[in-house]
Amino acid sequence: DSKYNPLVDPITLFHSRAVPRISIEAYLARILQYIPFTNEVLLNVLVFLDRIGVASNGFRINSFNIHRLLITCLMVAAKFTSDLFYSNARYAKVGGLSLLELNQLELEFLFTTRFELNVRVEEL
Repeated sequence: DSKYNPLVDPITLFHSRAVPRISIEAYLARILQYIPFTNEVLLNVLVFLDRIGVASNGFRINSFNIHRLLITCLMVAAKFTSDLFYSNARYAKVGGLSLLELNQLELEFLFTTRFELNVRVEEL
């Protein structure tokens, strides 16, 4: 879904100027290689993405934003579910972002989700 229509799809901080050259599968494999995460984190990420996808704010997940959404969701889910987690700087480096940009994405994500990070069993 790399066809982005700015008249229909609002631009957010998560949107890249162009579709990243790395596939989402390769990106996820890279993250897992340098920042291992638990199944619990992955399940939380899936729920977070589902929540964003069904939100009524017009936000649509597409090829322009999925990479940034994924690294942000993984980082937030790891922080929320684990006592020990990697630094934002590590996530930024592995994800190909600046630390400032990732920090902004984290805040944007938290406000978009209204800080509702708890995943209920019914959502799985």
